[in-house]
Amino acid sequence: MSGFRGDRRHALCALATLAGAAGSSHADDAPPLRYIAPGTGDRFGSYVLALLERVRQRRGLRFQAVPPMQITQRRLELEVSRRGGVADLMWGMSNAQRRSELRCLEPRLDEGLIGCRLLVVRVDDLARWPASLATRVLQARRAGQGLHWPDVDILRDNGFRVDTAGGTLALYEMLQRGHIDYFPRSALEVLEELETLDSPDLTIAPGLMLRYPAGNHIFAGRHPQPQVDALEEQLAQLARSGEMKRLFDAAFDPVLRPLGLAGRRSITLHNRRDG
Repeated sequence: MSGFRGDRRHALCALATLAGAAGSSHADDAPPLRYIAPGTGDRFGSYVLALLERVRQRRGLRFQAVPPMQITQRRLELEVSRRGGVADLMWGMSNAQRRSELRCLEPRLDEGLIGCRLLVVRVDDLARWPASLATRVLQARRAGQGLHWPDVDILRDNGFRVDTAGGTLALYEMLQRGHIDYFPRSALEVLEELETLDSPDLTIAPGLMLRYPAGNHIFAGRHPQPQVDALEEQLAQLARSGEMKRLFDAAFDPVLRPLGLAGRRSITLHNRRDG
């Protein structure tokens, strides 16, 4: 979702394997399920590719990468929802709209961590961000989120001020310029984004985080697709066997451990949009 540098070798290797499998799988002659290739810095995308590769190995399902493109999440939802769109699959955070317009595949993919939000702030503003910060004070400050991101409604429903922009880079620029006060980022992505930005004027507010119930899922169109039925069944098997968690831990332990989530004060929000 963010296009930042991550496990590039992992992403490219999985991408090449999945794309190459399109012509050699022993699955039925159904067309391959297409997805927009994640950027080389997208660790979560690399993890999803690893899951799809395991499904291909176990079941013989075919997948096809569509070259990366500039597309909003809303436009991608519309493309996935219709026959003949640019992609058959997408992955991202669930909300009521996505569940009503698309088929939400179970299980969730993120081990419950997509809703853990660290607050990226300006270094010269750190004195205003103690771990004891009152929720009402935080609500009055300006958060930044992407246009059409499910998080926008979650934060606003909980009384937070939210300004929006077209993408992640634009939001970091807004933060640097003082147009927003903080940028809540998932624990799964924040460290790598800051490393890639290499901006000494930005940091993570210590000892504090937001947390709300949320889940990342794979989504498909609601029209009949037997391959999607098989994909959901295989994902469930990977979850039951513990293999999904092993792949998740291998991908994310290196970026989660330094954050010390267990030692942070958590401000818990409700999420009435995911249902």
